[in-house]
Amino acid sequence: MCGRFAFFQEIEPLVDDLKAVDLADPHLRDRWSIPPTAPIYVVTESVDRDSGEVLRALRIARWGLLAPFAKDVSFSSRTFNARRESLEDKPSFRGSLARYRAIIPMDGYYEWVRGPQGARKQPFFIARQDGSPLFMAGLVSWWKGPGGHDGPAASEDGAFLLSATIITREATEDLREIHDRTPVMLPREQVDAWLDPQMDDRHAAADWIREDSHLMDDALLMVREVDPAVGKVGNEGPELLEGPQRLL
Repeated sequence: MCGRFAFFQEIEPLVDDLKAVDLADPHLRDRWSIPPTAPIYVVTESVDRDSGEVLRALRIARWGLLAPFAKDVSFSSRTFNARRESLEDKPSFRGSLARYRAIIPMDGYYEWVRGPQGARKQPFFIARQDGSPLFMAGLVSWWKGPGGHDGPAASEDGAFLLSATIITREATEDLREIHDRTPVMLPREQVDAWLDPQMDDRHAAADWIREDSHLMDDALLMVREVDPAVGKVGNEGPELLEGPQRLL
Protein backbone atom coordinates (compact mmCIF):
# COMPACT_ATOMS: atom_id res chain seq x y z
CA MET A 1 0.00 0.00 0.00
CA CYS A 2 1.06 3.63 0.14
CA GLY A 3 -0.15 5.58 3.15
CA ARG A 4 2.62 8.12 3.61
CA PHE A 5 5.13 9.64 1.21
CA ALA A 6 7.59 12.49 0.67
CA PHE A 7 7.84 15.17 -1.99
CA PHE A 8 10.68 17.68 -2.05
CA GLN A 9 11.63 17.75 -5.73
CA GLU A 10 12.10 21.06 -7.51
CA ILE A 11 8.98 21.78 -9.55
CA GLU A 12 10.52 23.31 -12.67
CA PRO A 13 12.71 20.32 -13.70
CA LEU A 14 9.80 17.97 -12.99
CA VAL A 15 7.40 19.97 -15.15
CA ASP A 16 9.99 20.27 -17.94
CA ASP A 17 10.65 16.52 -17.92
CA LEU A 18 6.95 15.66 -18.07
CA LYS A 19 6.26 18.43 -20.63
CA ALA A 20 3.41 19.70 -18.48
CA VAL A 21 1.86 23.10 -17.85
CA ASP A 22 2.25 24.19 -14.24
CA LEU A 23 -1.25 24.92 -12.91
CA ALA A 24 -0.30 24.34 -9.27
CA ASP A 25 -0.57 27.88 -7.95
CA PRO A 26 0.56 28.50 -5.31
CA HIS A 27 3.04 25.64 -4.96
CA LEU A 28 2.96 23.31 -1.99
CA ARG A 29 5.85 23.43 0.44
CA ASP A 30 8.40 20.61 0.56
CA ARG A 31 7.07 17.81 2.74
CA TRP A 32 8.71 14.70 4.16
CA SER A 33 5.61 13.05 5.64
CA ILE A 34 2.42 13.44 3.60
CA PRO A 35 -0.64 11.63 4.99
CA PRO A 36 -3.92 10.75 3.25
CA THR A 37 -6.41 13.64 2.73
CA ALA A 38 -3.50 16.12 2.42
CA PRO A 39 -3.03 18.15 -0.79
CA ILE A 40 -0.62 16.51 -3.24
CA TYR A 41 0.70 17.10 -6.74
CA VAL A 42 -0.83 15.18 -9.64
CA VAL A 43 -0.19 15.24 -13.39
CA THR A 44 -3.23 14.87 -15.62
CA GLU A 45 -3.90 14.93 -19.36
CA SER A 46 -7.19 15.99 -20.92
CA VAL A 47 -8.69 17.13 -24.22
CA ASP A 48 -10.37 20.54 -24.46
CA ARG A 49 -13.88 19.91 -25.78
CA ASP A 50 -13.94 23.11 -27.83
CA SER A 51 -10.44 23.24 -29.32
CA GLY A 52 -9.50 19.55 -29.25
CA GLU A 53 -6.15 20.55 -27.73
CA VAL A 54 -4.50 18.08 -25.37
CA LEU A 55 -3.44 19.65 -22.08
CA ARG A 56 -0.99 17.95 -19.71
CA ALA A 57 -0.90 19.78 -16.41
CA LEU A 58 0.59 19.67 -12.94
CA ARG A 59 -2.26 20.28 -10.49
CA ILE A 60 -3.02 19.95 -6.79
CA ALA A 61 -5.48 17.33 -5.56
CA ARG A 62 -6.79 16.03 -2.26
CA TRP A 63 -5.23 12.62 -1.56
CA GLY A 64 -8.18 10.26 -1.36
CA LEU A 65 -10.51 9.97 -4.34
CA LEU A 66 -13.97 11.45 -3.96
CA ALA A 67 -16.38 9.53 -6.17
CA PRO A 68 -19.39 11.42 -7.57
CA PHE A 69 -21.65 9.71 -5.04
CA ALA A 70 -19.51 10.66 -2.01
CA LYS A 71 -21.63 12.57 0.51
CA ASP A 72 -18.76 14.52 2.07
CA VAL A 73 -14.97 14.85 2.03
CA SER A 74 -14.51 12.29 4.81
CA PHE A 75 -15.10 9.64 2.11
CA SER A 76 -11.54 10.27 0.87
CA SER A 77 -9.99 8.83 4.03
CA ARG A 78 -10.89 5.35 2.69
CA THR A 79 -9.91 5.79 -0.96
CA PHE A 80 -6.30 6.98 -0.97
CA ASN A 81 -5.24 3.63 -2.51
CA ALA A 82 -6.94 1.59 -5.24
CA ARG A 83 -6.13 -2.07 -5.91
CA ARG A 84 -5.32 -2.58 -9.59
CA GLU A 85 -6.94 -6.04 -9.53
CA SER A 86 -10.40 -4.54 -8.91
CA LEU A 87 -10.30 -1.14 -10.61
CA GLU A 88 -12.97 -2.11 -13.14
CA ASP A 89 -15.34 -3.37 -10.46
CA LYS A 90 -15.14 -0.80 -7.68
CA PRO A 91 -17.73 1.98 -8.12
CA SER A 92 -15.37 4.47 -6.49
CA PHE A 93 -12.71 4.02 -9.17
CA ARG A 94 -14.12 2.58 -12.39
CA GLY A 95 -15.57 5.91 -13.50
CA SER A 96 -12.11 7.51 -13.53
CA LEU A 97 -10.36 4.70 -15.40
CA ALA A 98 -11.41 5.80 -18.87
CA ARG A 99 -10.87 9.56 -18.70
CA TYR A 100 -9.29 10.63 -15.43
CA ARG A 101 -5.98 8.83 -15.09
CA ALA A 102 -3.03 10.56 -13.46
CA ILE A 103 0.55 10.38 -12.30
CA ILE A 104 1.45 11.15 -8.68
CA PRO A 105 5.12 12.23 -8.50
CA MET A 106 7.05 11.70 -5.28
CA ASP A 107 10.55 11.29 -3.92
CA GLY A 108 9.72 8.12 -2.04
CA TYR A 109 7.18 6.45 0.22
CA TYR A 110 7.16 4.82 3.66
CA GLU A 111 6.20 1.40 4.92
CA TRP A 112 6.32 0.01 8.45
CA VAL A 113 7.60 -3.42 9.48
CA ARG A 114 6.55 -4.97 12.77
CA GLY A 115 9.52 -5.81 15.00
CA PRO A 116 9.87 -8.57 17.61
CA GLN A 117 7.03 -8.96 20.09
CA GLY A 118 6.68 -5.78 22.10
CA ALA A 119 8.86 -3.73 19.77
CA ARG A 120 7.44 -0.82 17.84
CA LYS A 121 7.17 -0.92 14.06
CA GLN A 122 10.21 0.25 12.14
CA PRO A 123 9.57 2.60 9.20
CA PHE A 124 11.41 2.17 5.91
CA PHE A 125 11.78 4.68 3.08
CA ILE A 126 11.53 3.35 -0.47
CA ALA A 127 12.94 5.55 -3.25
CA ARG A 128 14.90 5.38 -6.48
CA GLN A 129 18.60 4.73 -6.05
CA ASP A 130 19.51 7.63 -8.36
CA GLY A 131 17.33 10.15 -6.48
CA SER A 132 15.04 10.86 -9.43
CA PRO A 133 11.30 11.07 -8.78
CA LEU A 134 8.96 8.11 -8.69
CA PHE A 135 5.92 8.23 -10.97
CA MET A 136 2.97 6.46 -9.34
CA ALA A 137 0.00 5.48 -11.46
CA GLY A 138 -3.19 7.02 -10.13
CA LEU A 139 -6.71 8.20 -10.81
CA VAL A 140 -8.38 11.53 -10.21
CA SER A 141 -11.94 12.77 -9.89
CA TRP A 142 -13.50 16.22 -10.00
CA TRP A 143 -15.99 16.08 -7.11
CA LYS A 144 -18.87 18.53 -7.05
CA GLY A 145 -20.35 17.72 -3.66
CA PRO A 146 -22.00 20.73 -2.03
CA GLY A 147 -19.85 23.21 -3.98
CA GLY A 148 -18.26 26.22 -2.35
CA HIS A 149 -14.92 24.43 -2.08
CA ASP A 150 -11.74 26.23 -1.13
CA GLY A 151 -8.06 25.35 -0.73
CA PRO A 152 -5.39 24.41 -3.27
CA ALA A 153 -7.35 21.44 -4.72
CA ALA A 154 -10.48 23.47 -5.50
CA SER A 155 -11.37 24.79 -8.95
CA GLU A 156 -11.11 28.55 -9.42
CA ASP A 157 -14.86 29.04 -8.99
CA GLY A 158 -15.03 26.67 -6.00
CA ALA A 159 -17.56 24.44 -7.78
CA PHE A 160 -15.35 21.32 -7.81
CA LEU A 161 -12.65 19.66 -5.75
CA LEU A 162 -9.93 17.60 -7.45
CA SER A 163 -9.13 14.36 -5.62
CA ALA A 164 -6.78 11.46 -6.33
CA THR A 165 -5.89 7.88 -5.48
CA ILE A 166 -2.66 5.88 -5.91
CA ILE A 167 -3.00 2.47 -7.56
CA THR A 168 -1.35 -0.47 -5.77
CA ARG A 169 -0.46 -4.05 -6.66
CA GLU A 170 0.85 -7.17 -4.94
CA ALA A 171 4.46 -6.71 -3.90
CA THR A 172 7.11 -8.98 -5.36
CA GLU A 173 10.51 -10.26 -4.26
CA ASP A 174 12.32 -8.02 -1.74
CA LEU A 175 9.48 -5.52 -1.39
CA ARG A 176 7.19 -8.28 -0.09
CA GLU A 177 9.37 -8.53 3.02
CA ILE A 178 8.29 -5.00 3.92
CA HIS A 179 4.63 -5.04 2.86
CA ASP A 180 2.40 -7.27 0.75
CA ARG A 181 1.25 -4.30 -1.36
CA THR A 182 3.26 -1.70 -3.25
CA PRO A 183 2.33 1.30 -5.41
CA VAL A 184 2.23 0.83 -9.17
CA MET A 185 5.39 2.66 -10.29
CA LEU A 186 5.87 3.59 -13.93
CA PRO A 187 9.15 4.32 -15.72
CA ARG A 188 9.28 7.70 -17.45
CA GLU A 189 8.84 6.08 -20.87
CA GLN A 190 5.44 4.62 -19.88
CA VAL A 191 3.98 7.82 -18.40
CA ASP A 192 2.76 9.08 -21.78
CA ALA A 193 0.87 5.86 -22.52
CA TRP A 194 -0.89 5.86 -19.14
CA LEU A 195 -1.97 9.49 -19.47
CA ASP A 196 -2.95 9.27 -23.16
CA PRO A 197 -6.61 10.39 -23.43
CA GLN A 198 -7.00 8.25 -26.57
CA MET A 199 -7.08 5.22 -24.25
CA ASP A 200 -10.67 6.06 -23.36
CA ASP A 201 -12.02 2.60 -22.54
CA ARG A 202 -11.85 1.56 -18.89
CA HIS A 203 -11.35 -2.10 -19.73
CA ALA A 204 -8.38 -1.27 -21.96
CA ALA A 205 -6.92 0.93 -19.22
CA ALA A 206 -7.38 -1.82 -16.63
CA ASP A 207 -5.68 -4.35 -18.91
CA TRP A 208 -2.81 -1.92 -19.55
CA ILE A 209 -2.08 -1.25 -15.87
CA ARG A 210 -2.21 -4.97 -15.02
CA GLU A 211 0.61 -5.64 -17.49
CA ASP A 212 3.81 -5.94 -15.43
CA SER A 213 6.01 -5.13 -18.43
CA HIS A 214 4.75 -1.53 -18.19
CA LEU A 215 6.06 -1.14 -14.64
CA MET A 216 9.34 0.20 -13.32
CA ASP A 217 11.93 -2.40 -12.39
CA ASP A 218 12.04 -2.84 -8.59
CA ALA A 219 15.83 -3.28 -8.90
CA LEU A 220 16.07 0.51 -9.37
CA LEU A 221 14.79 1.06 -5.82
CA MET A 222 16.59 1.42 -2.52
CA VAL A 223 15.07 0.63 0.87
CA ARG A 224 16.42 1.98 4.15
CA GLU A 225 15.40 2.42 7.76
CA VAL A 226 14.38 5.91 8.81
CA ASP A 227 13.48 7.74 12.00
CA PRO A 228 10.35 6.33 13.74
CA ALA A 229 9.28 9.97 14.27
CA VAL A 230 7.86 9.84 10.76
CA GLY A 231 5.00 7.79 12.20
CA LYS A 232 3.51 10.82 13.94
CA VAL A 233 1.46 13.02 11.64
CA GLY A 234 2.70 16.57 11.97
CA ASN A 235 6.39 15.72 12.25
CA GLU A 236 8.21 17.24 9.31
CA GLY A 237 11.69 17.89 7.96
CA PRO A 238 14.55 16.13 6.17
CA GLU A 239 15.75 14.68 9.46
CA LEU A 240 12.92 12.14 9.18
CA LEU A 241 14.94 10.39 6.47
CA GLU A 242 17.85 9.84 8.82
CA GLY A 243 18.41 6.42 10.34
CA PRO A 244 16.89 5.64 13.74
CA GLN A 245 18.91 6.46 16.85
CA ARG A 246 19.79 3.23 18.68
CA LEU A 247 21.05 2.75 22.22
CA LEU A 248 24.36 0.91 22.53
